[in-house]
Amino acid sequence: MGGIIIKHKIILLTKKRLIIYAGIIILIVLGLILMLRFTGNKEEKSAVGYFYLEYKDGKYIGVENTEKGEIKVEVSINKNKIKNIKIIDFPREYIQENKEIKDEITTTINNIIKTQELMSIEDMERSSYVLNKLLKAIRNALDESLLS
Repeated sequence: MGGIIIKHKIILLTKKRLIIYAGIIILIVLGLILMLRFTGNKEEKSAVGYFYLEYKDGKYIGVENTEKGEIKVEVSINKNKIKNIKIIDFPREYIQENKEIKDEITTTINNIIKTQELMSIEDMERSSYVLNKLLKAIRNALDESLLS
């Protein structure tokens, strides 16, 4: 009668073989863990590295309070880019105290429009109180664009 013949094989587990098998299993598990970990980091880095904020087209008002009044700006966005920044309200006392602030403001606004980026944290630490307040007003307007 036909059929399947199964031959039995007895495997002796010695301490040496047991240690070898345990070592192989540990290496496989560690390899899988490392592979998953590095694969996960690449996905996170690429998501962070290529994440861009998209501003919505329109005109947005940003306001920031200072000791001598409020700074109000209007930021115009077209095709997800900052096209214009207009200062609507600015305390005159700051301009009277420091005549060079006008040039700083103009340079800063032109730089923001050109690079499409606000100043870095290091630049903000080095800039004046008034310029930081202006940047916060611009950031508030940009935040409005992101929220709408």
